[in-house]
Amino acid sequence: MSAQRPERAAERASPSDAAALAALADGDVAALGVLYDRHHVNVLAFLIRATGSRPDAEDLLHATFVTAAKAAGSFDGRETCLPWLLGIAARIAYRHRRGLLRWRRALTRFRATEPPEVWDPARQLGARDRLSVLARALERMSERKRIVLLLAEVEGLSGEQIAQALGVPIGTVWTRLHHARNELRRSIEEDDS
Repeated sequence: MSAQRPERAAERASPSDAAALAALADGDVAALGVLYDRHHVNVLAFLIRATGSRPDAEDLLHATFVTAAKAAGSFDGRETCLPWLLGIAARIAYRHRRGLLRWRRALTRFRATEPPEVWDPARQLGARDRLSVLARALERMSERKRIVLLLAEVEGLSGEQIAQALGVPIGTVWTRLHHARNELRRSIEEDDS
């Protein structure tokens, strides 16, 4: 009996993203579990920030991995599939958001007028309030700009990775990121005044 090399045993125990996606494309559903275990925390965190809703993000997380399983054969073999998964998640979040907007428009026709929100000066104090200002600024931003900003600033992806993940030209990424940063800065300044 020959002894196995330690790196061979490690490869079988934890395949690379590319190997797991290749196995998934060949019908090995267990490989999806490897990818899910490895990346679901990052994808979920991104989706929570992108949607602002943990329950929605959890639903979209599962849709992301189901879509990734179906598209496994299209993975290009990069070292990590996280940018690819984030791109899938971003596209699913776009579609989800469009569906919600249509639903909200339909509901507003039937909704009774609600009283305006009461301004609470205590909300303007402390770090929690700064986060609230930031959340509102992000919420007012267009989804395309917000997604690019989150991918760059929070997820730490490069412009090239964002372009690949979203399937857009690199120039589009830089333009959206530039406008998103300026819009965010203006929006926060307006909230501060």
